[in-house]
Amino acid sequence: MRRLYEKSLRNIVVGAGFLGAGGGGSIKEGMKIVDHILQFDDGVDLVEPSEVLDSNWGAVIAGMGSPKASLEKARTYSPERALRYLEKEVGFESSFVIPFEIGAGNSMNPMLAAVQRHIPMVDGDPCGRAVPQVDMTTFSLGGLGISPFALTTEDGIEVMINSKNPADIERVGRAITAELQGVSAACCHAMNGAQLKSFIIPGTTTLVERLGASIENCRLAGKDPSESIEREYDGYILGRGRVHSVTGETRGGFDFGTVEVEGEIPVKVLFKNENIIAWNERTLAAIVPDLICAITYDGLPLTNADVEAGMNVTYLGFKADRRFRGNDIYAMFKPILNALGYVGSFMPIEKACERRH
Repeated sequence: MRRLYEKSLRNIVVGAGFLGAGGGGSIKEGMKIVDHILQFDDGVDLVEPSEVLDSNWGAVIAGMGSPKASLEKARTYSPERALRYLEKEVGFESSFVIPFEIGAGNSMNPMLAAVQRHIPMVDGDPCGRAVPQVDMTTFSLGGLGISPFALTTEDGIEVMINSKNPADIERVGRAITAELQGVSAACCHAMNGAQLKSFIIPGTTTLVERLGASIENCRLAGKDPSESIEREYDGYILGRGRVHSVTGETRGGFDFGTVEVEGEIPVKVLFKNENIIAWNERTLAAIVPDLICAITYDGLPLTNADVEAGMNVTYLGFKADRRFRGNDIYAMFKPILNALGYVGSFMPIEKACERRH
């Protein structure tokens, strides 16, 4: 176990804002949550999965809803209230909390609950990136029940959803969140330490902390960080230039849209909260579950809540974690891809980029 102090927390926001692949909450939201955390204590304890006792219990915590709406209404008490609500329903006391995904907001929401409860957060998550839906996790694939699913809001609304089907939890939870102005906190996947170790992707918080520090060092030195990120993290340059247009809308608790970049390497990116597919003209550049991530030339990671026309940006792609890259994972994304006009099979980013050259 180690303590994450302010500098580490802010580096995590930066790194997670990048590897959130367009979603998971904006940098501004994440920094607001860090400010809230520091009102309760000087830092947060981070525990490796191997350090958690098999008999200990904990749960997953996330913010749910539109990233744009979450930016306007950052969470303060609702993540801990969701945890308390789930504990009461299931009948356990948490010894740890788990991030639902990587993201500037969703890497921090569980930390907020952890610091309020004086328990650690686990260094790992079930996605290794941000995802559009709560049923898209290694936990769900492993058969670990997502239900009961606790939803809370900052103004005290509490809803408990029960279903054996993770897709039903997503559908109902998203509909309720949309009714709640697109912002809620969720707590789910109550589990013991043995189950945690079986299904989690370990080390992801440490990964984004290190990446965030690297990005910040480049920014302070006045350097474009994209080349060093590509080199150090086995990435691929997907697009580079000026954002020509951003089109989109918020509906059903999601942000949908398209970003078009013109210039050195033109790219078109379609998103549903997270970046789903990238095209270089008519050539596929990258597709989920692989990561499509954006950063400005001066080192500001961009989620789709932040990107604006006129920005100079680089889009980079990365292989998803091996535990989040099989056909079963791709099948979860297929309905979204079909709705965006793509009906083909998964093409790993290394093959897609090889075809471009």
